[in-house]
Amino acid sequence: MKRTLLFILCSFFALAITAKTVTPAASLPVYYEDIQGKSGKSLFDAVQKVTKEGYTSLGYDGLWGAFKTTDKKSNGKVWDMYSDCSWTFGSDQCGSYSSECDCYNREHSIPKSWFGGSTSGPGCDIFHLVPTDGKVNGMRSNYAFGEVSSASYTYDGAKKGSAKSITIIGGNTIAGNTGTTISCSGTVFEPRDEYKGDFARGYMGSLLKWAGDQSFTTGEGSKIFTTNFTTGSFGLTKYGVALLMKWHRQDPVSQKEVARNNGIQQTQGNRNPFIDYPYLAEFIWGEKAGESINLNDLITSSDSRFVLGESNGYLKGGSTVDPETKCTITWLVNGEEYTAGNPTTTVNEGGVVTVLPTAPKSCDAISNQFVGWSEFEISGTTDNIPTDLFSTPDDAPDIMQNTTFHAVFAQLEEHETTVSAPATIAMNLNDTQGWTLSKLDKQSKYWKMIKDSYAESPSLDASQITSITINMRTWGGTQYNTIEFSIAGKKIGELKADNNNLKDYTWKPTTTPSGVGAMRFSSPTSTENEGPAFSSITIETTGGGTGTTTTYTYSRYITSCDNGTSDIKETVVEKQNTKIIRNGQLLIEHNGVYYNTLGQPMKP
Repeated sequence: MKRTLLFILCSFFALAITAKTVTPAASLPVYYEDIQGKSGKSLFDAVQKVTKEGYTSLGYDGLWGAFKTTDKKSNGKVWDMYSDCSWTFGSDQCGSYSSECDCYNREHSIPKSWFGGSTSGPGCDIFHLVPTDGKVNGMRSNYAFGEVSSASYTYDGAKKGSAKSITIIGGNTIAGNTGTTISCSGTVFEPRDEYKGDFARGYMGSLLKWAGDQSFTTGEGSKIFTTNFTTGSFGLTKYGVALLMKWHRQDPVSQKEVARNNGIQQTQGNRNPFIDYPYLAEFIWGEKAGESINLNDLITSSDSRFVLGESNGYLKGGSTVDPETKCTITWLVNGEEYTAGNPTTTVNEGGVVTVLPTAPKSCDAISNQFVGWSEFEISGTTDNIPTDLFSTPDDAPDIMQNTTFHAVFAQLEEHETTVSAPATIAMNLNDTQGWTLSKLDKQSKYWKMIKDSYAESPSLDASQITSITINMRTWGGTQYNTIEFSIAGKKIGELKADNNNLKDYTWKPTTTPSGVGAMRFSSPTSTENEGPAFSSITIETTGGGTGTTTTYTYSRYITSCDNGTSDIKETVVEKQNTKIIRNGQLLIEHNGVYYNTLGQPMKP
């Protein structure tokens, strides 16, 4: 059976496509893409933006119902972080109490007296609001969190009493602090050891969410929080940084927190970034403060390599994958080692390939197209594509042991058929077939249309256009808001975004436009780095007509030949109309657009 490539190239049009919805919680690198490469205040601001996206206030009364999603034990009871009392949702909620285990209430782990006593805004934000024993909550009062040297009250591991100095753990480098201990005086409340990290990350997430909108510095709050969000410890006192970072490092993210974070998104629409990416805190208040963040070096708490309750989430020093364990990578062409292009040959266990060899030349006159690399050596020939075939570093597997990759070659065939033209010409992040893209800044959720970039549709008749819809937003400021469309240099129309949230904007012609050819979409308001962003373009027409479709298929996959490797050398790309090798990868060129062997369009 022959393997049919997953793309169809039309000389007159592109086939219609359907957009897919991505759930942020299931794709955390996409959800947090805007923090990539940021540092210092830019990172702080970018993380704050993430914590605000999708947020909808539940109201103070709405917390009772939300707790059923965010704080429920496997037995259906209320999860109380101040006690081991058994609570039934609804029937056991306070009420009045005189002793422990009488009822549970809504605990502001950041006391509302610290921000004016309001039950709106942070006063109903479930990031830091949790169900707790009413009596223990009352004994905590509005005292700051801390570690107790001499207790005046204890219950189930929670205690209140005079404060002791905080001893920094896990590295002495924390923002605004020198030395290994930070002193504190007065009365503090110390929660149970197993939930100290939970409360620390709740504080961090709440601080980022409300920084600049709400101060937490009234009364006892001044022990933990400041109003300085621009330098140094970013909204925390020296004591606040020492305490929260110690608890954060000492009590890593648990399954309870992961489930609660998912519940928070389900109820109020946003997520706590310090639960998703625990090591993120180090780039704001810890040992990486001031450095640019690289999300590729971090693993999320939902990653299979992240050991809940143990991992810190940092691949380059603190993950469960041993960075000192080295794995060797061997590249073979026709059974012989191949090193042209200085490919990656050694990585840390759990690491990735960054450089592929230069595309080799086949020793077989029929199966002469290099299509990628595979761990499987093919005996003879097969018409079935290797399941692990890859031709770019991004598609290469994670390396967990010494690995050998074989060069795979195949026979390419072309087939032409005649098909009817669609009434819809569309493109989105998942499918740009038939479209030409130039200099667009590709993100995970959208493209940025920076200066001199454009997207160009397949050829069409402008007189047949009934509407154009662009899913777009502003980027970098409200002034970067316009995408215009033209044929043969003649402007047909434009669309303007009115905010930084992606949504559909639709243009309909008031007169019949003219012109035949590719429609170009570009922005007159862009700069070198800023411009409007878009995720899809849909052109509706009256349709009709036919076009020629070229389909490419591969067969006769091989990893070895009978005549040895004497003629194997770096591929010299000869000028041809449809097939090229670029950066070690086979590409198909059609109408100025390049496609890989899996039918995916490539950047120019």
